Amino acid sequence: MKTFEQECLQIISEVQQLLSENPEWIDRYAGYANAIEANLDKIISMKKRFNEWSPLYLYTNVSKAKGGMSFSLRYQGQEVATLKAGSKQIRISTKTFDEKNQRDFQCDPLSDTDWRSAAATKFRQHFSTFPKRTNQSGKKNEEHRIESTLLSEFSKRRSENKILTNIQPVKIAGIARFQMPTPISGSDINKLKYSGGSGGGIDILSRIGAGNATKLCIMEVKDENVTKEPPTKAIKQALTYATFIRELLKSRSGEQWWKLFGFNRKRPEQLDLAVACVMPSNQNDDTSFGGMKIEAEKDIFSLHYLYFEEKACRIKDIKSSLS
Repeated sequence: MKTFEQECLQIISEVQQLLSENPEWIDRYAGYANAIEANLDKIISMKKRFNEWSPLYLYTNVSKAKGGMSFSLRYQGQEVATLKAGSKQIRISTKTFDEKNQRDFQCDPLSDTDWRSAAATKFRQHFSTFPKRTNQSGKKNEEHRIESTLLSEFSKRRSENKILTNIQPVKIAGIARFQMPTPISGSDINKLKYSGGSGGGIDILSRIGAGNATKLCIMEVKDENVTKEPPTKAIKQALTYATFIRELLKSRSGEQWWKLFGFNRKRPEQLDLAVACVMPSNQNDDTSFGGMKIEAEKDIFSLHYLYFEEKACRIKDIKSSLS
């Protein structure tokens, strides 16, 4: 019977083999990095014209960040509108989401409206009342809600108001929460697959630590902590995606991605990537792997747990080996 460390090493080896057998990702992700870099000045200029209006938050992904300057606006992790940044205005539209917005939040539609207009102001004010989502929205949106709640906690700038200090989510140009894709489908850790452009996404990508000790952290978030889906399974899924990030940072576009992930210093020769499962805290909490180091050639994967308690969509307490 394999030990937990041996199982982790096998996952790393399987992901590396899948990536080696399907090298198309190398050029594709290099193209992504080039396109996002080309848009950075535009995104930064948008930041000067856009004030985020809690509890609505801006998200972007590879397609949006390298494309036509559109962004996803989300409430409790659920997409409710699209923002498009023009040369003079930021415009908001709910066209794609009208049916679900009415069903889940009873809010009025907007069609290509100026972000600073009275109608857009009314839209933002509606969500500032914190409407409760209906039960029809489904389990996936519950997972997105938890991710959003965690991101809001991690994004706090003042350490005295923060439960877990020295952590910040990766945001493109410091403005939009970034959804990092991978070409690996890792939801079934017993049957890892190469899925090209439709692989699994990293739930939360963050930087943790201070100064030159700051490292990248790949987090797999679960909305439940149950025996059939234990923390060890979640950490293995996170390790699947972390192995891709390690290979990406070692690829020809690795230095570009390192900077896009928010690092100002040169990418280190030896990578130390934090890998964490993030789950609600209960009697199933498993701390046995906290701080375990898995070596991959010269690089290290540091395994961690983060168990949280929340109330009214706010994180109230965190127990973590990342602290």
